[in-house]
Amino acid sequence: MKKFITIALALCLLHTGAAAQWYLFPGARANENEREETAGEEQNLRLRPVPGAPVRQETDMEIEDDFPDFGFNRRSVITVTLALPVNADSEKPSSNFLEMYGGALLALRDLGDEGVRTRLRLVDTASGNGLTAGDIKNSDVIIGPVTYDEILSALPMCGDRMLISPLDPKTAELAAGSGVIQAPSSWASQVDELVNWVQEELMPEDELIVIRDPSKSGSGEQSDYLMSRLHGKVLDFRIVKAVSEINFEEGRTYRILIASDSDAFLTGAARAAAIEAARNRNIILYSTSRIRSTIGTNVNDLYDTRTRLTASYYIDYDSRKVKDFILAYRALYKGEPGSFAFQGYDTVYYFVSMCRDYGRRWQRRLPESPMRGLQSDFSFDRRKGGGRENVAVRRVVYNSDLTTSLAQY
Repeated sequence: MKKFITIALALCLLHTGAAAQWYLFPGARANENEREETAGEEQNLRLRPVPGAPVRQETDMEIEDDFPDFGFNRRSVITVTLALPVNADSEKPSSNFLEMYGGALLALRDLGDEGVRTRLRLVDTASGNGLTAGDIKNSDVIIGPVTYDEILSALPMCGDRMLISPLDPKTAELAAGSGVIQAPSSWASQVDELVNWVQEELMPEDELIVIRDPSKSGSGEQSDYLMSRLHGKVLDFRIVKAVSEINFEEGRTYRILIASDSDAFLTGAARAAAIEAARNRNIILYSTSRIRSTIGTNVNDLYDTRTRLTASYYIDYDSRKVKDFILAYRALYKGEPGSFAFQGYDTVYYFVSMCRDYGRRWQRRLPESPMRGLQSDFSFDRRKGGGRENVAVRRVVYNSDLTTSLAQY
């Protein structure tokens, strides 16, 4: 028999009524001294039709026509369902998803302080049973399940309800034509932002270099996409196969990108660039967050090359809101919050806020409602995934004094 837990937050979290996958956040917690959250190994995410996924037809005109009656559909009590593989019946429940649940509870507590009344249900998908049609029908906001296969199997039951995918990057391909909202931004969004960043910083006297992996294994979807975006910006750049092919000149700035789907090539090129930077070469490296998980302990290579990094997740521990969240988490749970706690907070706070502001058809206003979270941001574009794929990316700078900072733009 499927187990679920209905929680009245008025009993457990003051004012409110309440309540990531190992492939997304490496390890249970990141090293707080590094002040960095990585997205781990990225997945291939080009949008394409998915066999078996129910197709939703909706035009921009229909969306606009429905705007006037949002005010009449606002909920006095918002019902939230979290579908997470907590595995509560086992001797070792999932610490990651319990942490995510804890972050979600804090988000609902803060919303309660703002006057939002909520009712939370936790569906433990690790118990052997997934979401039911009743779970979906009776919810205003549904976050989860967390895997592609679970979401795909639940889609036929959705009707006019939307499933929010909180972790799995692969579900982005479902967003365009079915009832899925993709919460984490993809590697493609990181590449888009990276190329924009290069274009903004590139000066006429600088030289833009692309180190292109010539091997068959290194020429894949991600490197091809990077090259297409660079050509689309009509940027003047030179392609080389290795750092050793660059003729460095004194007083000139070299902005370098690495186009490869091979982790080994990416790591080696970054190492070679760092060695040249140590010889007083003026080098700035640009990369997506993928490089952070491939270089391992050689993080100094990123500082030496003053790397500009685009990332779907990054925690600015100097932020007042982040500090407040950490203190609240410590006080309530007697422990330190990790990546999953921040993800649970950001995801629940954003989407429940949307339901509060726009009523039961809140998902149609996503493209007009960006938000900055603790660990990740939310921004939806009608041109990406039908307005249901988050494209927000953070810019992170590795400084030569061995600090990292969040760039404002």
